[in-house]
Amino acid sequence: MRKFILPFILVLGLILRLIVINQSLWLDEAIGALVVKNQNYQQILKEFPLHDNHPPLYYLALKFWTDIFGYSEIALRTLSVIFGVGMVFLIYKIGKSISFKLGVLAALLLATSPFAIYYSQEARMYSMAAFLAAAAFYFFLKEKWFSFSFFITVLVFTDYMPVFLIPALWLIGFLGKKNKTWWKSFLFSQLPLVILGVAWLPIFLQQTEGGRWLLETLPAWKKVAGGATLKQAVLVWTKFVLGRISFGDKVFYYSLLTSFSIPFLAALWHAWKERGKIASFWIYLAIPLFLGFLVSFYFPAFIYFRYLFVVPAFYLLVSWGLLSFKNAKIRNVVIAGILLANLTGWLIYITEPYQQREQWRQAVAFVESNVREDEIVIFNFTQLFAPYEWYATGKVVAKGVADSISVNAGPTREITRKTIKDFAGLYYVEYLWELHDPDRIVEKTIKEENFIRASAFDFPGVGIISYWRKI
Repeated sequence: MRKFILPFILVLGLILRLIVINQSLWLDEAIGALVVKNQNYQQILKEFPLHDNHPPLYYLALKFWTDIFGYSEIALRTLSVIFGVGMVFLIYKIGKSISFKLGVLAALLLATSPFAIYYSQEARMYSMAAFLAAAAFYFFLKEKWFSFSFFITVLVFTDYMPVFLIPALWLIGFLGKKNKTWWKSFLFSQLPLVILGVAWLPIFLQQTEGGRWLLETLPAWKKVAGGATLKQAVLVWTKFVLGRISFGDKVFYYSLLTSFSIPFLAALWHAWKERGKIASFWIYLAIPLFLGFLVSFYFPAFIYFRYLFVVPAFYLLVSWGLLSFKNAKIRNVVIAGILLANLTGWLIYITEPYQQREQWRQAVAFVESNVREDEIVIFNFTQLFAPYEWYATGKVVAKGVADSISVNAGPTREITRKTIKDFAGLYYVEYLWELHDPDRIVEKTIKEENFIRASAFDFPGVGIISYWRKI
């Protein structure tokens, strides 16, 4: 019977990650999709990173994947699904190194985690990075240094934030009072990362400068990027427990969070009482979060989705705490409470469109089916937003009317006037106006040019697309 448990959990995790996977691509996914479709490997490695704030390995992997399986939403996301299921397998292996029950329970909880499911469905680097971090941690514990060296190097070139796992591993070595032979192997295993890191440093510094420029040019970006704030810290816990979901009714939302936090906190409290036995798991969870929080005082990057890579540690600790309950009935009730929290978050996510990704596919299809020959689609950006470009057929005139990513009033008014003057109607995509055009310069200019707002259409995630006719 034992031999069927892990396959069952892996199949369960796969099924949960395939349901509603065919959502529209949202902004960041569409940017990546356009990159892997339109650029070759050399461009992705050398040119694209200068305009992005991530290392290139995920995009190279996605390029290879889509060259084989195509560019549908399912194809683009399946790579992340595979890494997500692989993460479930690895947490089982890590837990099983202590006990079979720990491995099974941790794998079950991660397989049903709504947070892990959501980002295992996203065509971004976070699922891949979480898998690689878990693999690096597993081989670190097993002292399989060649494999550890490979995975820790690949990890850092997939996403920068998991680099904070490395100090955690050093701390585990110090606290474990490892001998000289261990330290020599551990240090030597990081040599490829150091060599490649030095070679990559010029590009990383350019990315850092690009990040500073973005923060200076677009001050509101700090709220999007995350920062060292109490709110962001609370959101890490909130999303780990409930998943990516949120509600306008905050009383209901916080009541749900409070209720479902209780079994998690009970389990973690039991794990904390036995922290000496599982110090490595606590370090795996806490040190990357702590260091990421500190760094975000200087460069904002502390936001919950960047920490998918510590979720395996979170569930290993929860599972250890659950198995520490001496009373079997209480233990089973708490396990049921956590599984209920996981499945509730997942069910809300898959059944409520407003909990899912931006509906650009639907929005573009609607606009293109309604725009007349004497009408245009405009954006409060310098060009078409990536998801619009991804889904557009090219049959409709569509243009960005902003002079910069942060609108300057005079130049943007001039561009907007010239763009719309020969059209009798327009669709204005108001996406991210709070970020790019907080003073509503584009909308004011539309009104100044004698257009009146005839109707508005709301698409989940995309926001309002307003329709204007010239008087």
